[in-house]
Amino acid sequence: MNSNAQQNNTPIEKDEFGISVNAPKGVHQYAFRVGEWEATHKALINRYEWEIGTGQHKVYVADNGLTFVEETLDDNGKLILKITYDYIEETDSWENNYLEIDTGKKIKYTSKLVDGNMVETIEREDNVNNNTYTVVGDNIYIYTARRTFGNGYTIVNYVGISTKQVRAN
Repeated sequence: MNSNAQQNNTPIEKDEFGISVNAPKGVHQYAFRVGEWEATHKALINRYEWEIGTGQHKVYVADNGLTFVEETLDDNGKLILKITYDYIEETDSWENNYLEIDTGKKIKYTSKLVDGNMVETIEREDNVNNNTYTVVGDNIYIYTARRTFGNGYTIVNYVGISTKQVRAN
C-alpha cells in the first residue's frame, strides 16, 4: 500500500505527530523529522571549496495522515524546496519527490531505514548519492551525503546538523 493512496471522506484520527492511527507501522519511521528545524551545513562546491550555510526545515504530516512533507527555507526565509515522503508498505521503503521551487527541477528517489538510520538513495547518470540521517537525540540529527561514481570513488559532499526548535510552554 502506498501511503499516498486515496482516502475516503471520513475524518482521520491522528496521533501526536499527525500520523493516522491506522497507518502501517513503517509510516512512523520518518516521525523523528516532524517539527521545525534549524540547519547548518557544509557543501562541497568543487574539489577545494566548501560552502557554509544555514537554513530552516519544516516537516509535517499531510492531511491524509500518511505523507510527510518537508519545506526548506534558505538563509533569508525564502521557500527553496519541497519534498514529499510516501511510505511503500510492500517494500518497507519510501518514495520521495523533491521539487526545487525556483527551477521546477524534480527528482524522484527512495529511502529506507537501515540499522536505525534513514538512508536516501538518489541514482544519477554518472553517480549515486547515499544520504544518511543519523539521529543523535530527540532534538538533533546529522545528515551526511556520500556520492559514489562508477569507478568506485566515493566522496562526502555534504554534511549538515539540524536541531529542532523547541518551544517553551
